[in-house]
Amino acid sequence: MKKALLLPALILLLTSTAVWAKKNPPRPFMLRDLVFLNGAQVPAGTYELTWETYGSTARATLWKDGQFVVSAPGVWVKNGVKYTEDAALLRVNSDGTRSLIEIRIAGAARAIVFDHSDATVHYSAMNP
Repeated sequence: MKKALLLPALILLLTSTAVWAKKNPPRPFMLRDLVFLNGAQVPAGTYELTWETYGSTARATLWKDGQFVVSAPGVWVKNGVKYTEDAALLRVNSDGTRSLIEIRIAGAARAIVFDHSDATVHYSAMNP
């Protein structure tokens, strides 16, 4: 009898995770500087940004010419004001390198936060 209940419970568990995940369409995202994200070195350039949210958690992924570049987990954080353009928040590390710590999404009052720090540089991803 326990085996008969195991399969439906497993199916429910697998499908419930997919129901709560929200995938967003790819969008262009520009990085002006070489940055580090989740331990990976990401050169300056224009990427395709995709992200999935799972309640208060998120996963952002950068693609270049259809090829995977990097993916990183983060927290989906509310802000009181909608962002007017996509933006990246960087931390300047003690060795001079930069780490991507936040992605702000145009049209949303939320951001994907990868790390917290007071030493930050802000720039718009859409302005040259």
